[in-house]
Amino acid sequence: NDTGPSVTLQFSAATYSISEASATATVTVTRTGGTAGGMTVNYAASIGTAQSGSDFTAASGTLSFGAGVLSKTFTVAIGRDTLDESDETVALTLSNPTGGATLGTPAAAVLTIGDNDAGGVLKFGAATYSVSEASASVTVTVTRSGGTARGVTVDYSTRGGTGTAGW
Repeated sequence: NDTGPSVTLQFSAATYSISEASATATVTVTRTGGTAGGMTVNYAASIGTAQSGSDFTAASGTLSFGAGVLSKTFTVAIGRDTLDESDETVALTLSNPTGGATLGTPAAAVLTIGDNDAGGVLKFGAATYSVSEASASVTVTVTRSGGTARGVTVDYSTRGGTGTAGW
């Protein structure tokens, strides 16, 4: 099988990026150094910081390059959750080239899944509150807007203005 001098199979980039809003990420594997013969290479998309089954679907398989074929692609399914979280990564690897090919650089890459969920903003429901001296308490409302993708807590305190704290 005459594949030409130093045929290599490698990822087209060391890093790939996709938004969590996308259904799939497309990853390209390229062939350099000759196109005369057929060859194959195994690929895998596995856990980095992303979790398989929720953030993405683990994938593996074999890409077959016929004579004259310079690139092939595979896809990684992306999970669409509603959690406000940091960007997460998927590890991409190539292995077991056949047909006289070797692994080029990069033979490992990283797919970054960019989060698209907003945790929201907390603010007081009003700029000022008033209460009668005869009242035992006042209800102060805190609202959340712009997203509810994560549970949140907020600390609060009261301090004296023109009134006096305590009884």
